[in-house]
Formats: sequence, C-alpha cells, structure tokens
Amino acid sequence: MKRINLLLPFTHGVDMRAIEQALLLAKGRQATLVPLALIHVPEERRAKGARLEHVQQSKDFLEAVEHKAARYAVPIERFEVFTGDVVQSINTIASDLECEGILLFVGRNDGILLQASEIKHLMETTTGRLYILRLQTGDGESVTQKLLKGFSRWLSSRKQRARLAPAQESSEEEVTFPMGTR
Repeated sequence: MKRINLLLPFTHGVDMRAIEQALLLAKGRQATLVPLALIHVPEERRAKGARLEHVQQSKDFLEAVEHKAARYAVPIERFEVFTGDVVQSINTIASDLECEGILLFVGRNDGILLQASEIKHLMETTTGRLYILRLQTGDGESVTQKLLKGFSRWLSSRKQRARLAPAQESSEEEVTFPMGTR
C-alpha cells in the first residue's frame, strides 16, 4: 500500500490548534504528516542570512508538531527549508514527496501558519489538492465556553421566572396549537 503524505507548510505564527487539527486529519486518513518549516530569505538579504527570530519560530513549530504527533501517534517527516520563494518551495516539496494534499489554515482575516498572500498564491498556482481549513479566531472563547455561558444564562433566566411565577398566579393558561389542527 502506498504511503499517504499530507504537507503542512509554515512560515510564521505557531498555532497549536492548527497543528492539532492537521494531526487529527492525518490520523483519520492514516497519513504521514509532513511539517515543512520555510524560512524566507529575500535575495537582498542572502549575504546576511535568515533573521534569527524566523529560525527560532521554525524550530518551535517543528518541535511542537513532533511533540503533538507523539501524543497522537501520527507519523511525521520534518523538513526545514531556507528559500527565496516560499510558494515555489511548497509546490516543489509537495511534488517531490508525492503529497496527497497541502493543508492550509485560515482565520477570519488572515492566514494561520502562512501569510494570507502565500495562501492566495498557492491557490492560484498549485496543481495538487489543497485542504483549506477555517479556524475560529478572535475572542479566544472556545465553542464549549460559549455553550456553557449560554446554558448558564438560560438556567439563570429559568430560575428567575420560577421565582416570579408564584407571585403572578393566573387562572388562564395559554395553549398553542400547530397550524391546521384543533
């Protein structure tokens, strides 16, 4: 059986939610996740080399993926590339490793793990499959937290109505019938 590879490119902003979702997708597909840390070095900066903070973010990303992958028992194959053209490097590596697809994460207004411009360029130039996953961003509140908060408000209003109900004794009872029946 041929091994399935899913490419997870990265240029900035380590996001644990995106990493976790990528690992869960790879696990569900029984695939190898290929985290690719790209360090952009513009032509005019080649003599000076890459910026130290970009190198450090790259290392942090690869370590985070490795740590989470061990926890989820997902095989990975790590790569770190210094490049002048991020999109071309992503396409080349995806082709060379015969990746089934490239995982791209987007938020409300920006890319996650990649710049929005890099994602747009990939969408325009990539001939392979792209998996575009949208993650909620913004207020930092998880779905669980929102549900708990909503349930708490509902419960409070219900308790308040229960306390008021004995004071509002009424002999009339409202009955609602579905349309067309009596």
